[in-house]
Amino acid sequence: MQEHNLFKIQVNSSDALLVEGNPMTDVSGLKEDIKKFILNRGVDATSSDSPDKAIVTYKTDRGTSHKRFVEILDIIQGAYYDIYAEQAGVTNAKFREAASDPYNPDFKAIYDKGRAGIPMQISIAEPTKVGN
Repeated sequence: MQEHNLFKIQVNSSDALLVEGNPMTDVSGLKEDIKKFILNRGVDATSSDSPDKAIVTYKTDRGTSHKRFVEILDIIQGAYYDIYAEQAGVTNAKFREAASDPYNPDFKAIYDKGRAGIPMQISIAEPTKVGN
């Protein structure tokens, strides 16, 4: 695993966010940063080689609030759903509907087209103990 294929997100016990080692107080740009990383396709040598090699890693502390954990996970998954929807040529809401029942013949084509070549690779690490 090459380091540049990992997009690292960490939240500490005070709910402070580190993205790629840099503090981030405003999460409004996080989804776009994740999408740019996943879809880099080797253009920026410090970012992912391809969508199938891109992995978003997410690590928290035991003291991280549940609300913050879910907020950041929703942003990460939302980035993937935006990519899938765009690739399938539908809205995010339409793709999520298709993803809720991917074996339904009405949704299968949308789901398959959206997910083609871009696995949702999110690595959620075991939380560290506060103070370690």
